[in-house]
Amino acid sequence: MHWAFEIANKLIKQQSDQKNTITCASGVSPSGYIHVGNFREIATTYFVTQALTFLGAKPRYILSWDDYDRLRKIPQNVTGVSAKSIGMPYTKVAAPKKDTTATSYGDYFEQLFRNDLEKMTIKPEFIFETQAYEGGNYDEEIALALSKRKEIYDILSRFRSEKPDQAERENYYPISLYCDNCYHDTTTITRYDETTQTIFYTCQNCQHVGQQTIGQKQRIKLHWKIDWPMRWRYEKVAFEPGGKDHSSKNGSFDVAKAIAKEIFNWHAPIYQPYDFVNIKGQTKKMSSSTGNILTLPDLLSIYTPELVFYLYGKYQPKAQFDLGLDDDVLRNYAEFERLVSKAKKGDLDETNQQLLQLTGVDLTKTYPEFGHVVSILSLTANNATLAQKLLEKENLYSSEAIAYILPRAQYWIENDAKNRLITICETPNTKVYQTLSPEVKQQIKEFRQLLPQTTALTETELMQKIYDLSTATDKKEKRTTQKALFTALYQLTLNQDHGPRIPLLIKVIGRNKLEQLLSFED
Repeated sequence: MHWAFEIANKLIKQQSDQKNTITCASGVSPSGYIHVGNFREIATTYFVTQALTFLGAKPRYILSWDDYDRLRKIPQNVTGVSAKSIGMPYTKVAAPKKDTTATSYGDYFEQLFRNDLEKMTIKPEFIFETQAYEGGNYDEEIALALSKRKEIYDILSRFRSEKPDQAERENYYPISLYCDNCYHDTTTITRYDETTQTIFYTCQNCQHVGQQTIGQKQRIKLHWKIDWPMRWRYEKVAFEPGGKDHSSKNGSFDVAKAIAKEIFNWHAPIYQPYDFVNIKGQTKKMSSSTGNILTLPDLLSIYTPELVFYLYGKYQPKAQFDLGLDDDVLRNYAEFERLVSKAKKGDLDETNQQLLQLTGVDLTKTYPEFGHVVSILSLTANNATLAQKLLEKENLYSSEAIAYILPRAQYWIENDAKNRLITICETPNTKVYQTLSPEVKQQIKEFRQLLPQTTALTETELMQKIYDLSTATDKKEKRTTQKALFTALYQLTLNQDHGPRIPLLIKVIGRNKLEQLLSFED
């Protein structure tokens, strides 16, 4: 059974009323360009909600934008943002670009990622934390946390190596408070009146002295480890994943679990830790702040949405994996295509059947194999128009199916695999021909004689005739001579030892040109 279905079954079993909605949550901070590492959070929850749907349950998928968090630093790949904005919530910082409809820094990166999710057909219910906090949704929870601030301090102290400090305990407040005057969080709370629920503060940024009262458009946000369990109760969250950095012993989840139980009288949801997704070849963790990232548009330029889901779904959440844009692309496509082929034949086990279900692949459609398209483009100098004509002549794919794969293959070659481009020889390579054995020379001659028949033969029939050019009777010897022929053909036409399938070579080079390249006088 696939891991997402295992989690879904647990969620269904713990429901007292099977008609109830099962809320599954994710959270994303719009601190910068949202990358494929962040996407694992989204994909994990998405897979569980999809599995719940397939099992007949009623999932609710919420995605919280943590846009009321402070801007801590300006990412290296983001320009147009003043350093003076550090310490303000993302939704109160100006958008990094002027030619945008975004109303703020947070809104700018949220819009980009929402567009990415639409391409993946992921449609969660979005919760914007700025709206929730400033709209008064959490007023009761903020008041409760402030009334139990010392108890919260005691819980936090249990998970810290430092000894509790009484003075620190007296002055502890589990909130960030944004200044009424400058909207920075560089505030010091001087007093809290629990009767009126009023907080008195001073701001180190602008020296403003002010006060805010809960329920009167305050600018207060609970600290992360209190905010997280508070929202579990508020949204009645039954499942949520969390990154490796939150999932260690005495880490954020353990703290939040205790806060949920002892402060908010709520149980923690079923929790699934997940490991990092890395860029192949890099040793550093992917990070928006440092700019060493891959985004979903980067992946979708090369991979179909179904294959992106496959890459995230095939690994257990606790398994780390790398995303590379090298020859891994060919391997990933080939692996996925084999799985789809098996599914169409009914040869898949339950786990892989469920995995394909989660990818959303349409088994009624037939697409050209990515590697096949790459081979054509490699021989045509990455000419998409010519490649499309060749694919159309095969009469196997709809124009829609070709358009789904061809641009992705062309983009990959142009941006990540130019080394795959092959140059066809202009003139016969006499130097190579003279090094061939008499047996291979004879096979080359007989191969030329086959060329007029190629249009009347299927690829299978043509390949069989080529294999039969070897007169060896011993199987091992026959394979050796066949390999020698193929190597010779590639050397004489492409000036290299390997190449695409011979039928494709004939189609792209053309019979007349091929006969010219293989004509020699002994």
